[in-house]
Amino acid sequence: VNDDGIEAPGLRALYHALRKGCNMPVLAVAPHVERSGQGHAITLQKGLRITPVWDSQDDFFGFAINGTPVDCCKLALKVIAPEQPRMVISGINDGPNVGRSLFYSGTVGAALEAAVEGYCALAISLDRSEHPAWQAAADLGVRLAKRCMRHASLLRGHVLNVNIPVQDPSLWGPVRVLPHGLSGFEERYAPQAEKDGSVRWILDGERIELDHEGETDAHALRAGHPTMSILQPDFNSHTQGLVETLAKLPELSV
Repeated sequence: VNDDGIEAPGLRALYHALRKGCNMPVLAVAPHVERSGQGHAITLQKGLRITPVWDSQDDFFGFAINGTPVDCCKLALKVIAPEQPRMVISGINDGPNVGRSLFYSGTVGAALEAAVEGYCALAISLDRSEHPAWQAAADLGVRLAKRCMRHASLLRGHVLNVNIPVQDPSLWGPVRVLPHGLSGFEERYAPQAEKDGSVRWILDGERIELDHEGETDAHALRAGHPTMSILQPDFNSHTQGLVETLAKLPELSV
């Protein structure tokens, strides 16, 4: 699954690398067009179509869905897959998913949906460049997938969020397992005038790093290391004593 669409080069590279390197069936299910930034959105009001896609030139077969990445994951697991998959892989995304990007990423959203269903999931993203190293990123993804499948019972319900650096693959450092930070963008909305006199507002911004975060995925990625962060679909706060403190507030007492 991915969020860049069924024809995305990252999905195709990963599909072929998995078929070659894992010696097992690979099911590809992706949006029919790019659906980046969809987070964990699902489609409720309209029906979804499952369209087989056969590309003989690329020796690729998959299914295109007119929905979000999470729709694709749900349909793959509940309708399309002939048997329970060993793991779910989302990507390879065109661009990193570190820091606050995790909250908006359709790539990570689809992987989290698999984790909600109890699967071990990988979300793989490649930092953006003029000449993306799709093949090297796919080969690394296969190596990580094999290791994860050996520990699938331990990793059920978790997402391993993998980010691969922009540097030449020969310069990549070892994979670093680090927490994801909260670095994000200095956001702004730019106005764009329409012919009818109305105005559209386009989100734009520049990436910023938070110095007080310590060593996180974003810092290591920038230094040339592939990174891995372990995520769970758990919205509970684990701040020590916070639940007890709130429970004692007079206005919350029954």
